[in-house]
Amino acid sequence: MKQRILGFDFARGLAIIGMIIVNYKIVMSNETSGWLYEIMEMLSGKAAALFVVLAGIGMTLMYESAKRKKDKEKIRQVKIGLLKRAAFLFVLGLSYYFIWPADILHFYGLYLSIGVLFLGVNRKWLIFLSLCITIVYSFSLTIFDYEKGWNWTTLEYLDFFTLQGFFRNLFFNGFHPVIPWLAFLLTGIWIGRINFNDLKIRKKVMLISLSIFFIFKGISLFLVYVFSSLSPTEASDIDYIFGTSPMPPMFFYMITASSLAVFIIMVSIYVTEKYSNTLFTKMIENTGQLALSNYIIHVIVGMVGLQIVCGKLEQAFSIEFTLIYALFFSALTIVFSYYWRKSFERGPLEFLMRKITG
Repeated sequence: MKQRILGFDFARGLAIIGMIIVNYKIVMSNETSGWLYEIMEMLSGKAAALFVVLAGIGMTLMYESAKRKKDKEKIRQVKIGLLKRAAFLFVLGLSYYFIWPADILHFYGLYLSIGVLFLGVNRKWLIFLSLCITIVYSFSLTIFDYEKGWNWTTLEYLDFFTLQGFFRNLFFNGFHPVIPWLAFLLTGIWIGRINFNDLKIRKKVMLISLSIFFIFKGISLFLVYVFSSLSPTEASDIDYIFGTSPMPPMFFYMITASSLAVFIIMVSIYVTEKYSNTLFTKMIENTGQLALSNYIIHVIVGMVGLQIVCGKLEQAFSIEFTLIYALFFSALTIVFSYYWRKSFERGPLEFLMRKITG
Protein backbone atom coordinates (compact mmCIF):
# COMPACT_ATOMS: atom_id res chain seq x y z
CA MET A 1 0.00 0.00 0.00
CA LYS A 2 2.82 2.38 0.85
CA GLN A 3 4.51 1.90 -2.54
CA ARG A 4 1.22 2.41 -4.33
CA ILE A 5 0.69 5.75 -2.61
CA LEU A 6 4.27 6.81 -3.36
CA GLY A 7 3.64 6.00 -7.00
CA PHE A 8 0.69 8.38 -7.03
CA ASP A 9 2.79 11.06 -5.36
CA PHE A 10 5.47 10.60 -7.99
CA ALA A 11 2.94 10.94 -10.81
CA ARG A 12 1.47 14.02 -9.13
CA GLY A 13 4.96 15.51 -8.94
CA LEU A 14 5.41 14.96 -12.67
CA ALA A 15 2.02 16.61 -13.26
CA ILE A 16 3.08 19.72 -11.33
CA ILE A 17 6.31 20.03 -13.33
CA GLY A 18 4.37 19.60 -16.56
CA MET A 19 1.85 22.26 -15.54
CA ILE A 20 4.64 24.72 -14.71
CA ILE A 21 6.14 24.28 -18.19
CA VAL A 22 2.78 24.55 -19.97
CA ASN A 23 1.47 27.52 -17.98
CA TYR A 24 4.67 29.50 -18.35
CA LYS A 25 4.61 28.84 -22.08
CA ILE A 26 1.03 30.09 -22.36
CA VAL A 27 1.66 33.27 -20.38
CA MET A 28 5.26 34.25 -21.08
CA SER A 29 6.20 33.17 -24.59
CA ASN A 30 5.92 35.68 -27.44
CA GLU A 31 6.30 32.90 -30.00
CA THR A 32 3.63 30.55 -31.29
CA SER A 33 5.64 28.38 -33.66
CA GLY A 34 8.98 26.61 -34.00
CA TRP A 35 10.26 23.21 -32.93
CA LEU A 36 10.86 24.21 -29.30
CA TYR A 37 7.37 25.67 -29.02
CA GLU A 38 5.88 22.49 -30.52
CA ILE A 39 7.72 20.31 -28.00
CA MET A 40 6.33 22.36 -25.11
CA GLU A 41 2.91 22.39 -26.75
CA MET A 42 2.86 18.58 -26.64
CA LEU A 43 2.45 18.85 -22.85
CA SER A 44 -0.58 21.16 -23.10
CA GLY A 45 -3.56 19.66 -21.31
CA LYS A 46 -1.69 16.43 -20.55
CA ALA A 47 -0.30 17.38 -17.13
CA ALA A 48 -3.63 18.83 -15.97
CA ALA A 49 -5.46 15.71 -17.18
CA LEU A 50 -3.03 13.54 -15.21
CA PHE A 51 -3.77 15.66 -12.14
CA VAL A 52 -7.54 15.05 -12.48
CA VAL A 53 -7.20 11.30 -13.14
CA LEU A 54 -5.09 11.07 -9.99
CA ALA A 55 -7.86 12.87 -8.08
CA GLY A 56 -10.32 10.22 -9.20
CA ILE A 57 -7.99 7.46 -8.03
CA GLY A 58 -7.40 9.16 -4.68
CA MET A 59 -11.06 9.64 -3.84
CA THR A 60 -11.80 6.05 -4.89
CA LEU A 61 -9.13 4.64 -2.57
CA MET A 62 -10.62 6.62 0.32
CA TYR A 63 -14.12 5.37 -0.49
CA GLU A 64 -13.10 1.73 -1.04
CA SER A 65 -11.17 1.68 2.25
CA ALA A 66 -14.30 2.77 4.13
CA LYS A 67 -16.48 0.41 2.10
CA ARG A 68 -14.35 -2.63 2.97
CA LYS A 69 -14.99 -1.94 6.66
CA LYS A 70 -18.75 -2.05 5.96
CA ASP A 71 -19.12 1.06 8.08
CA LYS A 72 -21.87 3.31 6.71
CA GLU A 73 -20.88 6.16 9.01
CA LYS A 74 -17.28 5.97 7.78
CA ILE A 75 -18.48 6.05 4.17
CA ARG A 76 -20.62 9.09 4.94
CA GLN A 77 -17.66 10.83 6.57
CA VAL A 78 -15.47 10.16 3.51
CA LYS A 79 -18.06 11.70 1.21
CA ILE A 80 -18.56 14.72 3.47
CA GLY A 81 -14.79 15.17 3.71
CA LEU A 82 -14.47 15.12 -0.07
CA LEU A 83 -17.25 17.68 -0.43
CA LYS A 84 -15.55 19.97 2.09
CA ARG A 85 -12.27 19.73 0.19
CA ALA A 86 -14.12 20.41 -3.04
CA ALA A 87 -15.64 23.57 -1.57
CA PHE A 88 -12.24 24.70 -0.26
CA LEU A 89 -10.59 24.25 -3.66
CA PHE A 90 -13.48 25.95 -5.47
CA VAL A 91 -13.24 29.05 -3.27
CA LEU A 92 -9.43 29.07 -3.31
CA GLY A 93 -9.33 28.88 -7.10
CA LEU A 94 -11.78 31.72 -7.58
CA SER A 95 -10.07 33.88 -4.94
CA TYR A 96 -7.10 34.59 -7.16
CA TYR A 97 -8.83 34.56 -10.54
CA PHE A 98 -7.62 38.11 -11.28
CA ILE A 99 -4.03 36.89 -10.94
CA TRP A 100 -4.49 33.55 -12.69
CA PRO A 101 -7.57 33.28 -14.99
CA ALA A 102 -6.43 29.84 -16.19
CA ASP A 103 -6.89 28.35 -12.69
CA ILE A 104 -7.90 24.70 -12.52
CA LEU A 105 -8.71 24.55 -8.79
CA HIS A 106 -12.28 25.87 -8.97
CA PHE A 107 -12.98 23.41 -11.80
CA TYR A 108 -11.27 20.71 -9.73
CA GLY A 109 -13.56 21.45 -6.80
CA LEU A 110 -16.61 20.87 -8.97
CA TYR A 111 -15.17 17.66 -10.45
CA LEU A 112 -14.80 16.29 -6.91
CA SER A 113 -18.31 17.34 -5.90
CA ILE A 114 -19.87 15.58 -8.88
CA GLY A 115 -17.47 12.64 -8.59
CA VAL A 116 -18.80 11.80 -5.11
CA LEU A 117 -22.05 10.78 -6.81
CA PHE A 118 -20.21 8.16 -8.90
CA LEU A 119 -18.08 6.47 -6.24
CA GLY A 120 -20.46 3.51 -5.98
CA VAL A 121 -21.30 3.23 -9.68
CA ASN A 122 -20.45 0.01 -11.54
CA ARG A 123 -17.07 0.15 -13.33
CA LYS A 124 -18.60 -0.61 -16.74
CA TRP A 125 -20.94 2.34 -16.38
CA LEU A 126 -18.01 4.62 -15.54
CA ILE A 127 -16.30 3.91 -18.86
CA PHE A 128 -19.60 4.20 -20.72
CA LEU A 129 -20.36 7.54 -19.07
CA SER A 130 -16.84 8.83 -19.79
CA LEU A 131 -17.20 8.00 -23.49
CA CYS A 132 -20.71 9.46 -23.63
CA ILE A 133 -19.58 12.74 -22.05
CA THR A 134 -16.66 12.97 -24.47
CA ILE A 135 -18.69 12.14 -27.59
CA VAL A 136 -21.70 14.30 -26.70
CA TYR A 137 -19.45 17.26 -25.97
CA SER A 138 -17.64 16.90 -29.29
CA PHE A 139 -20.94 16.89 -31.19
CA SER A 140 -22.28 19.78 -29.11
CA LEU A 141 -19.75 22.11 -30.71
CA THR A 142 -21.64 21.77 -33.99
CA ILE A 143 -24.60 23.43 -32.23
CA PHE A 144 -23.08 25.82 -29.68
CA ASP A 145 -20.49 28.56 -30.17
CA TYR A 146 -17.31 27.47 -28.40
CA GLU A 147 -15.68 30.88 -28.87
CA LYS A 148 -18.45 32.82 -27.15
CA GLY A 149 -17.08 35.00 -24.35
CA TRP A 150 -13.44 34.70 -25.43
CA ASN A 151 -10.94 37.30 -26.56
CA TRP A 152 -8.38 34.91 -28.01
CA THR A 153 -5.76 37.64 -28.44
CA THR A 154 -5.53 38.30 -24.70
CA LEU A 155 -7.01 34.97 -23.51
CA GLU A 156 -9.51 37.01 -21.51
CA TYR A 157 -13.01 35.74 -20.82
CA LEU A 158 -15.09 38.87 -21.27
CA ASP A 159 -18.28 38.03 -19.36
CA PHE A 160 -16.85 35.73 -16.68
CA PHE A 161 -18.46 37.77 -13.90
CA THR A 162 -21.98 37.44 -15.25
CA LEU A 163 -24.19 34.50 -14.30
CA GLN A 164 -24.49 33.23 -17.86
CA GLY A 165 -20.80 33.75 -18.65
CA PHE A 166 -19.63 32.12 -15.42
CA PHE A 167 -21.61 28.93 -15.97
CA ARG A 168 -20.74 28.83 -19.67
CA ASN A 169 -17.06 29.06 -18.77
CA LEU A 170 -17.39 26.54 -15.95
CA PHE A 171 -19.28 23.84 -17.84
CA PHE A 172 -18.64 24.41 -21.55
CA ASN A 173 -15.75 26.51 -22.80
CA GLY A 174 -13.42 27.50 -19.97
CA PHE A 175 -9.84 26.33 -19.72
CA HIS A 176 -10.91 23.05 -18.05
CA PRO A 177 -14.71 22.81 -18.49
CA VAL A 178 -16.59 20.34 -16.31
CA ILE A 179 -18.03 18.86 -19.49
CA PRO A 180 -16.04 16.96 -20.77
CA TRP A 181 -13.22 17.11 -18.18
CA LEU A 182 -15.36 15.17 -15.71
CA ALA A 183 -14.53 12.16 -17.89
CA PHE A 184 -10.93 12.32 -16.61
CA LEU A 185 -12.16 12.03 -13.03
CA LEU A 186 -14.46 9.12 -13.91
CA THR A 187 -11.49 7.41 -15.58
CA GLY A 188 -9.56 7.85 -12.34
CA ILE A 189 -12.44 6.39 -10.31
CA TRP A 190 -12.48 3.43 -12.69
CA ILE A 191 -8.71 2.89 -12.52
CA GLY A 192 -8.75 3.33 -8.74
CA ARG A 193 -10.63 0.06 -8.36
CA ILE A 194 -7.97 -2.18 -9.88
CA ASN A 195 -5.61 -4.17 -7.67
CA PHE A 196 -2.45 -2.05 -7.79
CA ASN A 197 -0.55 -4.70 -5.85
CA ASP A 198 -0.97 -7.17 -8.73
CA LEU A 199 1.98 -6.66 -11.09
CA LYS A 200 0.28 -8.56 -13.95
CA ILE A 201 -2.77 -6.31 -13.82
CA ARG A 202 -0.59 -3.20 -13.75
CA LYS A 203 1.42 -4.38 -16.77
CA LYS A 204 -1.79 -5.14 -18.64
CA VAL A 205 -3.25 -1.72 -17.86
CA MET A 206 0.04 -0.07 -18.83
CA LEU A 207 0.19 -1.89 -22.18
CA ILE A 208 -3.46 -1.24 -23.02
CA SER A 209 -3.28 2.46 -22.10
CA LEU A 210 -0.12 3.00 -24.15
CA SER A 211 -1.64 1.16 -27.10
CA ILE A 212 -4.81 3.29 -26.93
CA PHE A 213 -2.68 6.44 -26.85
CA PHE A 214 -0.67 5.54 -29.95
CA ILE A 215 -3.66 4.19 -31.88
CA PHE A 216 -5.82 7.27 -31.36
CA LYS A 217 -2.89 9.66 -31.74
CA GLY A 218 -2.13 7.96 -35.05
CA ILE A 219 -5.75 8.18 -36.19
CA SER A 220 -5.80 11.85 -35.20
CA LEU A 221 -2.66 12.66 -37.21
CA PHE A 222 -3.97 10.72 -40.21
CA LEU A 223 -7.35 12.47 -40.23
CA VAL A 224 -5.80 15.91 -39.82
CA TYR A 225 -3.39 15.22 -42.68
CA VAL A 226 -6.02 13.83 -45.05
CA PHE A 227 -8.71 16.46 -44.48
CA SER A 228 -6.19 19.32 -44.42
CA SER A 229 -4.85 18.14 -47.78
CA LEU A 230 -8.36 18.06 -49.23
CA SER A 231 -9.26 21.48 -47.83
CA PRO A 232 -6.13 23.54 -46.99
CA THR A 233 -8.14 26.70 -46.29
CA GLU A 234 -9.91 24.94 -43.41
CA ALA A 235 -6.78 23.33 -41.93
CA SER A 236 -7.12 25.22 -38.65
CA ASP A 237 -10.71 24.08 -38.08
CA ILE A 238 -9.82 20.53 -39.07
CA ASP A 239 -7.00 20.48 -36.52
CA TYR A 240 -9.42 21.63 -33.81
CA ILE A 241 -11.89 18.87 -34.69
CA PHE A 242 -9.53 15.92 -35.17
CA GLY A 243 -6.40 17.09 -33.33
CA THR A 244 -5.32 16.60 -29.73
CA SER A 245 -5.22 20.21 -28.55
CA PRO A 246 -6.92 20.77 -25.14
CA MET A 247 -8.91 23.77 -26.38
CA PRO A 248 -11.46 22.77 -27.41
CA PRO A 249 -11.24 19.40 -25.60
CA MET A 250 -12.48 17.22 -28.45
CA PHE A 251 -12.71 13.43 -28.67
CA PHE A 252 -9.12 12.67 -29.68
CA TYR A 253 -7.67 14.96 -27.01
CA MET A 254 -9.78 13.36 -24.29
CA ILE A 255 -8.88 9.80 -25.31
CA THR A 256 -5.14 10.41 -25.76
CA ALA A 257 -4.80 12.53 -22.60
CA SER A 258 -6.64 10.03 -20.39
CA SER A 259 -4.78 6.99 -21.75
CA LEU A 260 -1.41 8.75 -21.41
CA ALA A 261 -2.30 9.73 -17.84
CA VAL A 262 -3.05 6.11 -16.93
CA PHE A 263 0.21 4.97 -18.53
CA ILE A 264 2.26 7.56 -16.60
CA ILE A 265 0.60 6.51 -13.34
CA MET A 266 1.49 2.86 -13.94
CA VAL A 267 5.07 3.77 -14.82
CA SER A 268 5.29 5.97 -11.72
CA ILE A 269 4.26 3.06 -9.49
CA TYR A 270 6.96 0.91 -11.10
CA VAL A 271 9.61 3.63 -10.62
CA THR A 272 8.80 4.10 -6.94
CA GLU A 273 9.00 0.36 -6.38
CA LYS A 274 12.19 -0.17 -8.35
CA TYR A 275 14.05 2.96 -7.29
CA SER A 276 12.44 3.78 -3.97
CA ASN A 277 15.71 4.70 -2.25
CA THR A 278 17.07 7.12 -4.85
CA LEU A 279 17.18 10.85 -4.12
CA PHE A 280 15.49 11.73 -7.43
CA THR A 281 12.49 9.50 -6.71
CA LYS A 282 12.10 10.90 -3.20
CA MET A 283 12.29 14.50 -4.43
CA ILE A 284 9.62 13.99 -7.10
CA GLU A 285 7.41 12.24 -4.54
CA ASN A 286 7.79 15.20 -2.18
CA THR A 287 6.90 17.56 -5.02
CA GLY A 288 3.68 15.62 -5.55
CA GLN A 289 2.91 15.60 -1.83
CA LEU A 290 2.97 19.41 -1.90
CA ALA A 291 1.00 19.61 -5.15
CA LEU A 292 -1.56 22.17 -3.97
CA SER A 293 1.03 24.49 -2.46
CA ASN A 294 3.32 24.13 -5.46
CA TYR A 295 0.48 24.92 -7.85
CA ILE A 296 -0.26 28.22 -6.09
CA ILE A 297 3.46 29.03 -5.65
CA HIS A 298 4.22 28.61 -9.35
CA VAL A 299 1.75 31.43 -10.05
CA ILE A 300 2.24 33.78 -7.08
CA VAL A 301 6.02 33.44 -6.85
CA GLY A 302 7.00 32.20 -10.29
CA MET A 303 4.87 34.50 -12.44
CA VAL A 304 4.03 37.50 -10.28
CA GLY A 305 7.57 37.53 -8.88
CA LEU A 306 9.07 37.58 -12.38
CA GLN A 307 6.74 40.40 -13.40
CA ILE A 308 7.82 42.49 -10.39
CA VAL A 309 11.51 41.91 -11.14
CA CYS A 310 11.36 42.37 -14.92
CA GLY A 311 8.42 44.73 -15.17
CA LYS A 312 6.81 42.51 -17.80
CA LEU A 313 5.33 39.03 -18.14
CA GLU A 314 2.60 38.31 -20.69
CA GLN A 315 4.01 37.34 -24.11
CA ALA A 316 7.18 39.19 -23.15
CA PHE A 317 9.88 36.54 -23.52
CA SER A 318 11.36 34.24 -26.14
CA ILE A 319 10.44 30.58 -26.14
CA GLU A 320 14.03 29.72 -25.18
CA PHE A 321 13.97 31.95 -22.09
CA THR A 322 10.51 30.68 -21.19
CA LEU A 323 11.62 27.04 -21.24
CA ILE A 324 14.82 27.75 -19.31
CA TYR A 325 12.89 29.71 -16.69
CA ALA A 326 10.22 26.97 -16.43
CA LEU A 327 12.88 24.30 -15.90
CA PHE A 328 14.72 26.52 -13.40
CA PHE A 329 11.55 27.15 -11.40
CA SER A 330 10.64 23.46 -11.58
CA ALA A 331 14.05 22.65 -10.07
CA LEU A 332 13.46 25.21 -7.30
CA THR A 333 10.03 23.67 -6.66
CA ILE A 334 11.53 20.19 -6.36
CA VAL A 335 14.25 21.34 -3.96
CA PHE A 336 11.78 23.37 -1.89
CA SER A 337 9.43 20.40 -1.61
CA TYR A 338 12.21 18.06 -0.56
CA TYR A 339 13.49 20.27 2.25
CA TRP A 340 10.00 21.29 3.38
CA ARG A 341 9.02 17.63 3.81
CA LYS A 342 12.12 17.06 5.93
CA SER A 343 10.59 19.37 8.55
CA PHE A 344 6.85 19.24 7.98
CA GLU A 345 4.34 16.48 7.30
CA ARG A 346 2.20 18.60 4.96
CA GLY A 347 2.67 21.58 2.68
CA PRO A 348 1.43 24.99 3.88
CA LEU A 349 -1.80 24.93 1.86
CA GLU A 350 -2.31 21.21 2.46
CA PHE A 351 -2.09 21.94 6.19
CA LEU A 352 -4.57 24.80 5.86
CA MET A 353 -7.01 22.67 3.88
CA ARG A 354 -6.81 19.89 6.47
CA LYS A 355 -7.39 22.39 9.29
CA ILE A 356 -10.46 23.88 7.60
CA THR A 357 -12.05 20.74 6.15
CA GLY A 358 -10.97 18.20 8.76
